[in-house]
Amino acid sequence: MVWDEQYAFDEETYAQNIERTIAAGVHGIYTTGSTGEFYALEFEEFCRMVDIDAELCGRAGMPLQIGCNADATSKIIRMLQYVAGKPEVGAAQIALPYWMRLNERELLQFFGDLYSACSDLPLVNYNLDRAGRFLHADDYLRILQVAPNLIGMKYTAAGSLFDQLQEDICRTPQLSYFVGEDLLVSAMQVGARGSYSSVVLTEPHFMLEMYELAQAGRWEEALSLQQRVGQFFFEMEEFIAEHGEGDSAPVYDKGVSVATGCLLGHQRCRPPYIGWNDETIVDLRAWLEQKYPELIYRGD
Repeated sequence: MVWDEQYAFDEETYAQNIERTIAAGVHGIYTTGSTGEFYALEFEEFCRMVDIDAELCGRAGMPLQIGCNADATSKIIRMLQYVAGKPEVGAAQIALPYWMRLNERELLQFFGDLYSACSDLPLVNYNLDRAGRFLHADDYLRILQVAPNLIGMKYTAAGSLFDQLQEDICRTPQLSYFVGEDLLVSAMQVGARGSYSSVVLTEPHFMLEMYELAQAGRWEEALSLQQRVGQFFFEMEEFIAEHGEGDSAPVYDKGVSVATGCLLGHQRCRPPYIGWNDETIVDLRAWLEQKYPELIYRGD
């Protein structure tokens, strides 16, 4: 999301960023995960965001997936029903309600309720530990019994559960698995489909090249780019610590994308989260130009 100086939704700049991302040749647009600050949006703002995305992606023939996340089933269904009315939206991504852990009965009831409300809208699970339980193949096989519109998941714990990832992929071949950029190539070697990438909004061509090399089976070249991403993530931890800035997903991802020149607008986030200050952005740009010039936005 993009906020103006009064922390209102800056629709014009947001639309420009969507158009820039489409023009870069990405494979799809995905909104309102952690970086998209889903938790900070009022429903009316959510609807306006979806309208903008649907118009621009529909015009360009760009696949579109909308995150529909909240802390109660009724809130999620309200968003799903709005999204389902947009033919340009190919799927919705949902996380488990995250305040308290769902037990088995509640888990299946949750997915069953979403299916009953919008059975024709494909669902992707934003699978993360923050929800209190991380889902695996056994869980997904049960969920598919009550929600056959589930088509895949964002598997956020691939780094610590890589062996389990491979087993889950083998046991649920009907589902698509997506991982973080620093494991994209390695995971594609065992059957993952791709990544919901934030680095693509650092320099789109870098991530597109990595994916295309992996898809072509040019593993050594692809792994060299993956290694650079991993090194970048590691060294960024030190950079952030030295500058005393926050490292939550929206703060981090917006800061980097603004510093590289990929995203227009300001890096501010809606409170309580605090975007990096302008001096940090200037320092980061200089640091990237010296150490990771391949991640500076080319704009062509």
